[in-house]
Amino acid sequence: MPYKNPEDAKAYAVRNKDKIREYRKAYRKANKEMLAAKHKEWQQANKETVNAINRSYRARNKEKTAAYQKKWRDNNKDKVAAFAAERRALKFRATIRLTELDKFVIDEMYNLAQLRTEQMGFEWHVDHIKPLTKGGLHKPTNLQVVPGTWNVSKGNRSEEKWT
Repeated sequence: MPYKNPEDAKAYAVRNKDKIREYRKAYRKANKEMLAAKHKEWQQANKETVNAINRSYRARNKEKTAAYQKKWRDNNKDKVAAFAAERRALKFRATIRLTELDKFVIDEMYNLAQLRTEQMGFEWHVDHIKPLTKGGLHKPTNLQVVPGTWNVSKGNRSEEKWT
């Protein structure tokens, strides 16, 4: 039953702070999916507000944000390399419309290169068989996982496959 006097409601909230906290915690736990759906719906409806909040947070917490981004890059080197290669391909206009499967295969190639680097102790790269600068495309059939030293020595001079 709501209080008619706002002062009574405030007094009740102060007296029962722990009880109210526990009730809210139990409610959130019992309605986790529904609350998450409402939150996601609100974010979709208020994209500008969400972006403004995120920009404000990043501006206030530059060091924390930079540390988080560095940690993410260190833990996802394969994704960083795949993104960089895609950007480079866009620069050379060496892209085609890729299917989801093609994108998955490319991501897996960069993941494989990262795993080989960690397991073997030396750098592995994803190489464009026909270099982007020579008209090659950024697509799965033009990519190969090779040792970094071989890839660097090859440069963009040839179209040989590594075996």
